[in-house]
Amino acid sequence: MTQRRRPSPAVYRRRRLAAALLAVLALALAVWGARLLFDALTEESDQPGASPLNGTENQNDDAAATPEPTQDQETEAAEQEPEEEETVEEGVCTAEDIEVRARTSHESYDASTAPLLMMEIEHVGTSECTLDVGTEEQEYRVSTGGREIFTTAQCDLRGESLEMELEPGQAERANMLWPRSDSSVDCSEPADLATAEYQLTVAVSGITSEPHTFQMSGRSE
Repeated sequence: MTQRRRPSPAVYRRRRLAAALLAVLALALAVWGARLLFDALTEESDQPGASPLNGTENQNDDAAATPEPTQDQETEAAEQEPEEEETVEEGVCTAEDIEVRARTSHESYDASTAPLLMMEIEHVGTSECTLDVGTEEQEYRVSTGGREIFTTAQCDLRGESLEMELEPGQAERANMLWPRSDSSVDCSEPADLATAEYQLTVAVSGITSEPHTFQMSGRSE
């Protein structure tokens, strides 16, 4: 039988070198393939419509789980907010303290007589208070058939302020002679007014009276 020859040391070295090169090549191919797979996954995640990260999903779920306040809850919250009360300077009369009344010197006037318009102011409260009763704060209005004929608000009157301390039960009066004028045309020139019932309303410092009715005859033809 022929005896097999053993390879020389040089052959062993060449074989080990070739095996080492194959191992390095296999490792390089594995790394390259993993890199390609990573790049592909990254590109897919950047595409529109890609699924968000888990952290974002959780945040959206938390937001969706928080219920919107209902209309009843919003109304209840609004009712619980403290309302701001109107502040009134201490010692100043309010509408609850003062009663204003409209009057005329007569219940009827002929065509040649100018009606005397009267304003009565009475303190009906329980404590002393201050009220501006000056001509600057007074207003007289006359109307008929729902149409306003005269108002001092349209007239260029020189008004003055007059602060007055009023005791409970105290009453004051102011008068104005109305020349039967139409203030939308002229405040002092008598107008051709018809025979009818007229209503007088007066006010002071924003406190208004109830209407007072009186009769007035028109000019004779």
